[in-house]
Amino acid sequence: MRLKDRVAIVTGGAQGIGRGIVRRFAAEGARVVLVDLDAGRGTATAAEGQEEGHQATFVQCDVSRADAVARLFGRVQMEFGGIDILVNNAGLAHGPGAERHFLDTDEEMWDRVIATNLKSVYLCSWHTATIMKMRGRGGSIINMSSGGATRAHRHRVAYDAAKGGIEAATRATALDLAPWGIRVNAIAPGAVQVERRSPVGEEGQITPADVIPLERLGTPEDVAGVAVFLASDDAAYLTGAVIPVDGGMLAQLRSPKVDIRLRPADR
Repeated sequence: MRLKDRVAIVTGGAQGIGRGIVRRFAAEGARVVLVDLDAGRGTATAAEGQEEGHQATFVQCDVSRADAVARLFGRVQMEFGGIDILVNNAGLAHGPGAERHFLDTDEEMWDRVIATNLKSVYLCSWHTATIMKMRGRGGSIINMSSGGATRAHRHRVAYDAAKGGIEAATRATALDLAPWGIRVNAIAPGAVQVERRSPVGEEGQITPADVIPLERLGTPEDVAGVAVFLASDDAAYLTGAVIPVDGGMLAQLRSPKVDIRLRPADR
């Protein structure tokens, strides 16, 4: 119960990594506000938590729109009296709306990906930090980055640009908000098995052990565990950091399959 009675907002919380964080935060005692565009999945996820005796509330919102975000935070302020934790998890990552060769990327797609992945972080963080500053109790903001912030994906220029912006914003916001005890950190998940994850390239023909040092795909629960740490008092002296949760992918120069000759003889 490391987050007992704390108010936590998780954007993009209806499925995938967001759903894993919502469920873990609720199990740790937080009063979770699940924010998503998908009303069906959002309502179902909140109901799951309530059936398990946890406090979860669903609010439908497009976090890329300033007017919608203002209404969201006005409601949260009125119903919960403040915010202790924000997880900026909403994003557009897979499918034709986010994956396209640079020469096929039009302005409409670019604007949509940047608004969903990066502008939403600014909007939600600004409202959160304003409320936290007024309350004077500090708080934790957690941004969801990606390996694409520091290593490139093919056919995902807009997505990688947004994630690079998130990591830069994490560091700069952490400095600006530190005087009020508001901590800002980021998580960079690797290959995580979620509902709408699409194989990249020939990924369907290879195993996780071919490319991931820990030899498996990650799970939403793997990411949620790190999110709980960053939201809790255990991370009271940590701000401006980006933590990769990727099974070692960013740490490696060559894939395990390439380095097969260097493995111990008993493998």
